[in-house]
Order: sequence, then structure tokens, then C-alpha cells
Amino acid sequence: MATLVASAPDTAIEVTEDLLHGVLTLPEIERDTLLTTLDRWFAAGGSTAAAARSLFCHRNTVRYRLRRIEELTGLSVTDPRASAQLLMALHAHLR
Repeated sequence: MATLVASAPDTAIEVTEDLLHGVLTLPEIERDTLLTTLDRWFAAGGSTAAAARSLFCHRNTVRYRLRRIEELTGLSVTDPRASAQLLMALHAHLR
């Protein structure tokens, strides 16, 4: 994923801004909370419980945040194609 983002950084930024627009326009604290949750969820292999442990919160909080991301982006975190798009956008944003 990092290679893909690095090979076309301008395109990666455009795609990121498009995919994450709803999240990126939130106040900084809320935006960072949602993006950190998404990052930890991916790092946990999609495990809500493992992500919750790493974030020191309840798994229902992680579920709520993921649903919020889905609402703001129109992309389902459980759909493989949408999830891949979100992962790429997240990598590009955090880069």
C-alpha cells in the first residue's frame, strides 16, 4: 500500500481528499479520533475487540466510530473494495 501511495503521491492526495472529505472536514479532535480508530481497526485485522483494547475503549465505541466513518464516506468498512479504498486513503493521509 505504501508503494502505491508513494508511486503517485498527487493522485493519492486527490483520492484521499475525495474519499475522506466528510471526515476531513470535521473538527480536528473528532477527525483524528475517527481516523485513529480506523487505523487501529485495520491494524487489528478488522477485529473490533482488538481495536478497542488498543484504543482503551469499549468495542461498541469502535463500532459506533466505524459506522460514523461509513456515514461520512458512503463506504462500508466491511466491503472488501470499499475497505481497500479506505485503507489506501488512510495511508495517504497519514503519510
